[in-house]
Amino acid sequence: MRWAPAALAWLALLPGCGPEAPAAAAPPGAAAPAEPSAAAVAAAAPVDVLPGVDPALAERLEARVRSVVEGYVRRAADRTGGKVGPGNVTVSVCARAVGEVGNRVAIAPDAALVPASNMKLLTTAAALVVLGPEGCFETRFEAGAPLRNGVLEGDLIVRAGADPLYDPEGGGEVVHLLAPVVAELRAQGLLRVRGDIVLDEGSFQPPGPGPGWPDPGQHWKDYCALSAGFTANGGCLTATVTPRAVGQMAAVDVQPASHGLPTDLRVRTQAGGKLNVAVEAIRGKVVVRGSFPVNVSSWSTTFAHPDPVGLFGSCLGAAFRAGGIGVDGHRRQARGVVPGQLLAVLRRPVVDTLVPINTHSVNAVADQLFLAIGLAARGEGTRVASAAAVREALEELGVDPAGLVQVDGSGLSRENRVRAEQLVALLEAVLRGDPASADAFLSSLAVAGETGTLEDRMGAIAGRVRAKTGWIAGASALSGFASTDGGETIAFSILVHYPNVGGLNTSCWKPMQDGICKVLVEEGS
Repeated sequence: MRWAPAALAWLALLPGCGPEAPAAAAPPGAAAPAEPSAAAVAAAAPVDVLPGVDPALAERLEARVRSVVEGYVRRAADRTGGKVGPGNVTVSVCARAVGEVGNRVAIAPDAALVPASNMKLLTTAAALVVLGPEGCFETRFEAGAPLRNGVLEGDLIVRAGADPLYDPEGGGEVVHLLAPVVAELRAQGLLRVRGDIVLDEGSFQPPGPGPGWPDPGQHWKDYCALSAGFTANGGCLTATVTPRAVGQMAAVDVQPASHGLPTDLRVRTQAGGKLNVAVEAIRGKVVVRGSFPVNVSSWSTTFAHPDPVGLFGSCLGAAFRAGGIGVDGHRRQARGVVPGQLLAVLRRPVVDTLVPINTHSVNAVADQLFLAIGLAARGEGTRVASAAAVREALEELGVDPAGLVQVDGSGLSRENRVRAEQLVALLEAVLRGDPASADAFLSSLAVAGETGTLEDRMGAIAGRVRAKTGWIAGASALSGFASTDGGETIAFSILVHYPNVGGLNTSCWKPMQDGICKVLVEEGS
């Protein structure tokens, strides 16, 4: 995962990130220099003195940003007949040039607000600290009995590693992601398991909705997919509908095909009208029903599976069948199974999850990564352990965690709180830190006017902003980096809290955030 050339140009602008000059060689025959004393080394060591912000620039820039904010808060008041306005809207803005001391914009920067999906920035940054840019999810396969002549005479133990087992290009199928470990098991000589497939969830919390999540009526939606020690396709099902002749049932394909649930797939092709298809899997059955216009070539959607651990087990069974490994027993879940002989490990790179999380905002993948952080740092795959691990990672990056409240990795919970100044400090720390981590992190962000959740935004400054969007009802956010006309990189965060009135995010807060970014790009230096 590497930056595009335009992004590499951003790195070259950062203090201390340019190429180093080679050390001068000693002339032939010259005596080796004397070893300097510790005091001399300390006295000669360069001091990282960063330039301070230009007060006149900061005053001008903040005035422009305040003007944008005030204009859109007035628009919200006009659109809602005064129900939403200056008295009940909080807009927090912080912007700082990377490598410069002091904020260029500071509007309520310390307000602890709901960050929505901007929480994913903390999750991914912490993952790069705790797991490292070369880190992997590890799912271990152990023999619980002797393996003789290709036959395991007992159980095959599978230990959870929080891998989301997600392929954004896979259309929902995951058997190909399991194929490498099946091949490794075959290479160890495994052809048949006489016992059961035991899914050991270890210290991972049982799957369930997080505190402050949406009401149960939304739990079938993909953004409410459950996280667990085991899952597949980010805990979701992907349904694709293709029309047939008018009056006939449309073709409905649900992936992963081995999802383990009964189905009710009844979508009738009709001559015209609107696409009207309902999906769900919350009552123990996959339902895809409705009507589909014949002139629509195809349509896909994703929705939550009610049992991520069961989904993984069903997919693993399919992968075993495809790879020629037979299983005589059943599949069962357990915790704390006695270790067996290690046969194989499924290793999948953590960095492969960063684009799905930050560019496309896939909640369940973020929550899986969150649990993996807790397991690695605290030995427990729970929300409490993971939140503690994120705080420790922030401290390691030099970011003050005061005021941070994190109860999930995705930002779906209304109980999450973060400060705009905190997000800016985090963004700058990552970008100025370990180069491999900075590379992976910056590459994972959506690009204005080009990719992901920013594909249709900020066309006038396309390619000049890399950021993470965020929205849940009553909270809107945008945080990331802006490349200025003067060649600087500005880390920024914009958080909005407002009464839950529909339509305001699209009509007011997104345009406001885009307008602020335009000011930062055009007048930020």
